[in-house]
Amino acid sequence: MDLGLKDLKGLVSGGSRGLGYATATQLSAEGARVAINGRDAARMAAPAAAINALAIPGDVSSSEGVKVIVDAAAEKLGGLDLLFCNAGGPPSGPFESFTDEQWQKAVDTSFMSAVWLVRAALPHLRKSKAASVLFVASYSIKQPIPNLVLSNSIRSATVGLSKTLA
Repeated sequence: MDLGLKDLKGLVSGGSRGLGYATATQLSAEGARVAINGRDAARMAAPAAAINALAIPGDVSSSEGVKVIVDAAAEKLGGLDLLFCNAGGPPSGPFESFTDEQWQKAVDTSFMSAVWLVRAALPHLRKSKAASVLFVASYSIKQPIPNLVLSNSIRSATVGLSKTLA
């Protein structure tokens, strides 16, 4: 299938495994030039090589880290057309089991990472004739999933961001 992605340049955060890797694999198969991001540089090497992607290690849970990741991807790819915002979900557990610090880490990793990724990528995306941003959410945005209070709460914010930007 030709999705019209040939030669587009994309960054996939959380791209070394799971949904991020599946997305990066499909983008690459469609002819896009892809950079994948993950926290563990050693664990990224094989997935990146398997799909002919650039590996850009870094942590998306801080604005400074995100800026470095996005700028490296844009520089190495020669710009950005596609941004896939994805990060591992927060831990499961009941409401009363989480500290303020755990809530903040979940917000930073699952929501603010998307804000920071879009903010850092926007100057590059504005130069593209085919700019697209995709966000990973969860079924929990429609129906809360038992024992996933952090994800149930925070993923809805990501959907709100996506709708507002659209």
